Amino acid sequence: MSHRARSWVVVVLAAVGAAAEWLRQPSQLWMWIGWTCVLAAGVALYPFRGWRPRALVITLACLALSLTISQRQLTAIETRWADVREGRVTAASQRLAGDLRSVLRRAERLAEAAVNTPSNDRAAALQVLDRLVPAGGPEMSVVVFDQRGDPWAWAGRHRLPPLKVGDSIASRASGYYVVLEARRHSAEGRGAAATVLIWAHPAVPDRDRSLAELLRRRTGVGLAVYPRGAGPESPDVFDYEEPTTAGPRLLFSVQPIPPEQGAAKELAFERGSRTVSLLVLVALTIALSQATRPAERFLLLPLLLWLAVRAPAGAALGLQPLFSPATFFRPLLGALSASAGVLALTGILLTMAGVWLWRRRLPRRWYGVVTGVALLLASPYLISSLGRGITPPAQGVALGLWLTWQLTLLVSVSALIVPAAALFRGNGPESHIRWRIVAGVSIAFAAAMIGVLVWTPRGGGWPGWYTFLWTPALLLVTLPASRWATIGGVALVAGSSAALVTWGAEMSGRLQVAQRDIARLGTEPDPLALPLLERFGEQVRRSPSPASASEMYALWHGSSLGKQRYPAHLGMWSSAGGLRDELTLDSLDLPPSLLSAIVSNLPEADSLRVVPLARIPGVHYVLVVRTGRDQVLTASVGPRSELILPGRVGRLLDPARHSAPLYTLALSPASATPERPRGTRWRREGWTLRSEHPLTVPGGSRTIHAGIDLRGPVPLFVRGVLVVLLDTAVLALLWFVAELAAGARPRRPRWRSLSRSFRVRLAATLGAFFILPAVGFAAWSFYRLADEAERSRDRLITGTLRDAALTSGALVGRGAPLRDRLQELSRGIDADLALYRGGSLIGTSTPVLEDLGVVGQLMDPRAFRALALEGRFEVTREGLLPELAERVGYRVVQPGRPADVTVLATPQLADDSSLAAQQLDLALVLLLATLAGVAAALAGAQVAARTLSKPVAELRRSALALGKGQPMPAR
Repeated sequence: MSHRARSWVVVVLAAVGAAAEWLRQPSQLWMWIGWTCVLAAGVALYPFRGWRPRALVITLACLALSLTISQRQLTAIETRWADVREGRVTAASQRLAGDLRSVLRRAERLAEAAVNTPSNDRAAALQVLDRLVPAGGPEMSVVVFDQRGDPWAWAGRHRLPPLKVGDSIASRASGYYVVLEARRHSAEGRGAAATVLIWAHPAVPDRDRSLAELLRRRTGVGLAVYPRGAGPESPDVFDYEEPTTAGPRLLFSVQPIPPEQGAAKELAFERGSRTVSLLVLVALTIALSQATRPAERFLLLPLLLWLAVRAPAGAALGLQPLFSPATFFRPLLGALSASAGVLALTGILLTMAGVWLWRRRLPRRWYGVVTGVALLLASPYLISSLGRGITPPAQGVALGLWLTWQLTLLVSVSALIVPAAALFRGNGPESHIRWRIVAGVSIAFAAAMIGVLVWTPRGGGWPGWYTFLWTPALLLVTLPASRWATIGGVALVAGSSAALVTWGAEMSGRLQVAQRDIARLGTEPDPLALPLLERFGEQVRRSPSPASASEMYALWHGSSLGKQRYPAHLGMWSSAGGLRDELTLDSLDLPPSLLSAIVSNLPEADSLRVVPLARIPGVHYVLVVRTGRDQVLTASVGPRSELILPGRVGRLLDPARHSAPLYTLALSPASATPERPRGTRWRREGWTLRSEHPLTVPGGSRTIHAGIDLRGPVPLFVRGVLVVLLDTAVLALLWFVAELAAGARPRRPRWRSLSRSFRVRLAATLGAFFILPAVGFAAWSFYRLADEAERSRDRLITGTLRDAALTSGALVGRGAPLRDRLQELSRGIDADLALYRGGSLIGTSTPVLEDLGVVGQLMDPRAFRALALEGRFEVTREGLLPELAERVGYRVVQPGRPADVTVLATPQLADDSSLAAQQLDLALVLLLATLAGVAAALAGAQVAARTLSKPVAELRRSALALGKGQPMPAR
């Protein structure tokens, strides 16, 4: 091969290096280097033989073009931002005008189709409307009115109360929504209104399908939408009008909000980085397939590591957790251990180099043996040190992140073990002794079980002598053996140690989170709460005075304080201390009388004050802001602790806080002689970590009892076995890829002979005989578990509604305002309530749930059909917001005609954390049982095939002896 033919590798190295440096620091220099590499690649690969050279040159050209486009965008934003900003606003306005025309036509067609639905069959009309409402694009809804103007049939999400009377094309707005409506009327007096969601407040959880949000995702330009006549005087505000015979009629006004210059540059770089990173990976893949020599492949593979170390390619490809130092960082290896992704790539490349060395069968030398022994002795300490770099998130460790850590440690320690096995192998005949592998794996499993039993929350987890238990196992699995024996032995030993270290790091992380929680309690002040509250107070004073709990929540949700997830209570008061409205997001130790006294004592000269209070279980802070002549707003926060439970509204609006806890905290009751803690240090009691901490609070000293569940031996055993089996598959795949890179030619599978093999057919039959019932049983078990959990939740919801129905007579009667009666009933049964009549919402106990869309303006059509048309008395359905994982229960409290039936509803959070954990445990047990059954089927097929083949073999030997005139073989 000529030097020119081999120079394409250098060209690819230069192109990928230039792309990596551009990702690290954009510059025109790397763009020009990219185009130079395209020309050089064309010269080096010409004449093009096959599709790979052409594909490689085209990919490099696309890479250079992507660098050029991205660099020009960044340069334009830096030097001509005013022109770029104006162009974006103009393009977004034109796009919005086209989108508005499109959705208006769709709304008119939807209203026309709805008004022509069957007028004599309400159930059929509900089904027809459900099919008419589109499931994608901007959010749409439709309602059909009867002759009296009451809703008769409907479908979709109704953000505002539907109205029959109005213009054929109109817009409506509230503090949270702006909608566009199209109306149609029939000759019989019926009407239909189709609604399109134009804009939703950022506090609304499911605003993703609003037209403004869809436009922002496509163009990067946000929208501020103003109701008719409310838009500010600005040249950037565009009025959208409807032509009428009397002249144009204003629908609403829109102000495009382009991103700031820094945000626009960051977004352009993010999009360009994603394209460049993908093209680099494609170019490397084609280059590896083009390479014909192992040296070329081993020159190209380190480019992946260079790209990960030098450039933020992980974030560009959506792999931020894998390449983030927030979840893994250890300065042991410098930049190579700065994140789990970089460390994993390093381990993979070194393991592949070890496989290449293992295949070369170098002669065994004394210095090679010494080096191998040193690598084995360093392996346990390396994995233990790297394990300290694991940083579990405070919200808990997801399964994917846990496996990322474990596989990273696996390939990291394999990078030492596989080269050691290569140095021990020598160039002698292949050894088929298996007892050493079996003994090494057995010792490793025993060491792992001992490690789980002796792990403690103090002193790094394991005693100093424990590390030496792994040395015999490492030595036995690295002694000369066959390929599959070496792969299995190394994977099982390295995988078990990596799983143990990862488990210990997760437990240590949970312990640290619990300790930080405990440290925030008692008399310890929060240095972050005070400045955040003062900043929130300034934000409140700059904003229009809130008039309801919904407007208070909107201010809170958009503040820095709200994003820090502090337990909170918001209140609106008169200057004399009278409570006008409140929003209890969390259960704080702040009685209304105390807050009233703080409000009434606010001096007239002061408009903002933060009051710290020593409460239970820690310091609380109360922000008092004067927002009007006779109006004061309070924002109270408590310590961020598991001891403070979320309120009803808080659970519904922020279900993430109701996930499975990493630890449990309990506060002992106050007593004259408080119990003496057994010690503030953590200790292990069986499969639980426990600790007691004294706490000084008003009213005396108390004790915090902390506990962390270690899950028990059976779940750990099941997970451990499955993880090491996964490790074996991963290492086998990595070994196979390394052999391909080293120039090995895999044998092509003989599919025809395998399909005719008696052993394969028998194994497939036995495996199917075991797998099919196992899969069926697993599906039935999952369904039954989910069904039982759903039934249990629904029983709680229906029980709550039945308790409310006992006193619901006051709701449908006369007396106090309906909202006050609903709030009183809500406090009595500790549940949020909504009341519907004829399917339309007539009152809620918590208006913020209505404003945010948690409670719909119209009932769920399926629930209405079941209660009003089919005669059922209670039903439970999924809530309107899948993001909140809620279920809504409905119960008839006043029967009657469909137009008069009164229904009481309650939204409840569907807490699926325990169900998900049970389903995962069941799935893992069934997976392990299935794998064991498949292995047993394969082993049984092999034994059966050998047994059944003996008569055929004896008959063959007899026939051959008879043909040769030899004596018959003895049986």
